[in-house]
Amino acid sequence: MIFDCQVKMSTKPRGRPRAYDPQAVLQQVLQTFWVKGHADTSLDDLCEAAGVNKASLYAGLGDKAQLYRLALQAYVKQVGEGMVAVLDEPGLPLTQALDRLMAQTVALYQGGRGCFMVSTAPMVAWQDEAVRTLMQQALAGQAAVLAARFERAVREGELIGPVPATALAGLVAALMHSLSLRARAGVPEPELLRWAQTELALVLAVAGPNGLKGRGAKQGLAD
Repeated sequence: MIFDCQVKMSTKPRGRPRAYDPQAVLQQVLQTFWVKGHADTSLDDLCEAAGVNKASLYAGLGDKAQLYRLALQAYVKQVGEGMVAVLDEPGLPLTQALDRLMAQTVALYQGGRGCFMVSTAPMVAWQDEAVRTLMQQALAGQAAVLAARFERAVREGELIGPVPATALAGLVAALMHSLSLRARAGVPEPELLRWAQTELALVLAVAGPNGLKGRGAKQGLAD
């Protein structure tokens, strides 16, 4: 799986056996980092959210740095699988696939959270090589999945034009990252979705002089 990012990190239990579900705890850890950010999240915050004490949390998943890496890795995998599910759906036209992807993305960013990686990881990556590696893998995986969908559209005769699939993938990925920033800034969800649909129409318009076969970009993606 292209989004199953891996970095060298030890998760070997220490001390007494764990009395909780590490994956359930990790989801609580992820949500806490997502809401408060990395810098403002303390180990006490993580323990409170997970409902475990420091000794158990540390023995099961590691210190704060390790917890953040694991949370980021889990997020990247979850989001990646969601992208693949939408974009690889058999028989779903490109416009509908991209429309659903944007709706899925906006829903994920609800409440002003934005993308977990975009909102929290850049500052951490400055000093953490493992986080930097995870970000590189995640961005490459996202670009590859998007490019594969555009290549499929070309093979199936749905998209015709000279712009490479990798370039179109880059534009859509940039759009998703911009959505995260706008969501973080408090832009309402309906407005985010309308903006995304407009920008996607522009992406398809620059795909080539013919754009979408049998369907002009001017028709929009929400029809």
